[in-house]
Amino acid sequence: MNREKSVSVAPHRSRARRAGRAFAHLFAALALVASAGTALAQTAQTDFVQYEKSNQPKFRFVFDPLAAWPSTLFWSYNPSGAPAQFANASVVANAMQTAISKWQAVCNVPASYAGTTSVDPEHAVLDAENGPQPDQINVVGWRPTPAGIAGYTIGYSQPAAEGAWPIVDADVIVDPSKLPDASTLERLLVHEFGHVIGLNHSQFDGTLMSGPPYSNYNTLDSIATDDIRGCRCLYGPPPGQSSGLLCTIPPVLDFGQATAGTSTQQSIQLKNNGNASITISGITSASGAYVANGCGAGTTLVPGQTCNMQVTYSPTVAGDFGSQLSIAVNEPEPYRIKLVGTATGGAGSAFQTDLAQIDFGPWAIGTPSTTQRVKFKNVTSAAVTISSLTFEGPEANEFARSGQCKSGTVLQPSTNCTVDVGFTASASGLRSAQLVVVASDGRRSSIAVKGTGQSSAGTPEPGLAQPVTVVEFYRAVSDHYFISIATDEIAALDTGLFPGWARTGLTFKAYAVAQTGYSPICRFYLPPPADSHFYSASPQECATVAAANPSFILESTAVMHLALPNPISGTCQPGTQAVYRVWNKRADTNHRYTTSLAVRDQMVAKGYVPEGSGPQAVVFCAPL
Repeated sequence: MNREKSVSVAPHRSRARRAGRAFAHLFAALALVASAGTALAQTAQTDFVQYEKSNQPKFRFVFDPLAAWPSTLFWSYNPSGAPAQFANASVVANAMQTAISKWQAVCNVPASYAGTTSVDPEHAVLDAENGPQPDQINVVGWRPTPAGIAGYTIGYSQPAAEGAWPIVDADVIVDPSKLPDASTLERLLVHEFGHVIGLNHSQFDGTLMSGPPYSNYNTLDSIATDDIRGCRCLYGPPPGQSSGLLCTIPPVLDFGQATAGTSTQQSIQLKNNGNASITISGITSASGAYVANGCGAGTTLVPGQTCNMQVTYSPTVAGDFGSQLSIAVNEPEPYRIKLVGTATGGAGSAFQTDLAQIDFGPWAIGTPSTTQRVKFKNVTSAAVTISSLTFEGPEANEFARSGQCKSGTVLQPSTNCTVDVGFTASASGLRSAQLVVVASDGRRSSIAVKGTGQSSAGTPEPGLAQPVTVVEFYRAVSDHYFISIATDEIAALDTGLFPGWARTGLTFKAYAVAQTGYSPICRFYLPPPADSHFYSASPQECATVAAANPSFILESTAVMHLALPNPISGTCQPGTQAVYRVWNKRADTNHRYTTSLAVRDQMVAKGYVPEGSGPQAVVFCAPL
């Protein structure tokens, strides 16, 4: 099932407000982001959760301090305003109960249906001393939402005398015009109920609660291991079950920007907050820039026991070092910590920039920013040739470049060239990357780039993102073809910044951001004599090309997104059309990509070689 067709799949909106002594959090469907500042220790004798202070909670929770329902959450349904397909109240009740049951199967979260009600969601009562307060009636109800919002949840927690913070009220609002059927509603509600019980978006992909700013939405409607652990850290496992739980490790370790060749360290504590022992079998990092010490293999933590770990960040070159730390335990899946770090400069840096960083600030999602210009100056005593300019990092594909600096540019000592950087956010929240310039001798220099995706109406409408036009260009002097989806790049070619290129008049569609059923397209620059570009939708082929051709420059791992054909028949899925790739079979390697079978056949008649799957050699499938 495709969540993108049922609930909001792009950037979130988050709001918090004080109402008397109650603290509220508003979160759009699939779009909550909040921070937490405490960790917890479960008390076995009750179904409530007590909290102890800590600066680094593992899972991303809604409230700060952490909060959970202290007793059974009774929820009601207000059928007022329901669309025709939901005229029967039991359809909505069943969808909500199915969503709740998925959570109750994995953790001891208390919830029960209290029937229909005439009370509106988000209804407040007036307190003479503290003003408007939550009515503590938990309602799922219908209401037109701002443009782009399919549904949202607003929840309140409240301090208590004993220091525990219970959740006291949570309402789920869904838009009657944006949920066509019960399965769509259920997919929305299972994610929303995760927010209702106190969970935020996960910091990793592949979980039910995945979402910005650290992860991407997906099509899951089942609860993943990370979701289970988060819920159990709040409510414990279901009755009769036991499990060890590491609830105090941080979701993210952010080392910020360091100078290449230096080291920084952060300490974290692992505590077993569960009701069974947990044994660590190993700790690994996906990047050599990070090394973990302490809590090593063979460490067993009984309930309540802790151990301390140090993570050292030591980048040796400039660039982005987004990674993860995996803590393997006596369970099928490890615990994971997201690692964030970038590096610039260093003793070996050949270039110096005139800006410390590029910050675009807030920009509407999907709207290209104005460009910002940065100068790269040769600070060495000899001429330096630029080998490549690439964006690295979690949102590298949301930044584009044009300008004087390009592969092959030679800078004499103390001279500079300029790069114009553009930004188009695909989701809300902070979006970041590094613009890395590599000299021909391998020396790397970089500058941090960032921007904030913002939507005035919350999260985009449910449904797939709109496909973007891919434009084909031809350069007669080299008899080469080139395609681009990037607005800045297309503008540079149209205006003659890169002379000799002209549009062929042929285009096709692709997605600029990740979409269900579509693969990221990597793009390589092939240096002279080819002076050309190569695209692939297969991560395996991209890796193979990179390994077999060290001179090729990987410009992007996801320059656009296209579907893959059937590997045997070459047929494309409904709603897409075939894209053909032909190779000129010359020393100056060049490929042409076209959706026209007639054009493909003309190129083959000229000696080009078709490449792809099936009898027609289809390489991609483009959205119509």
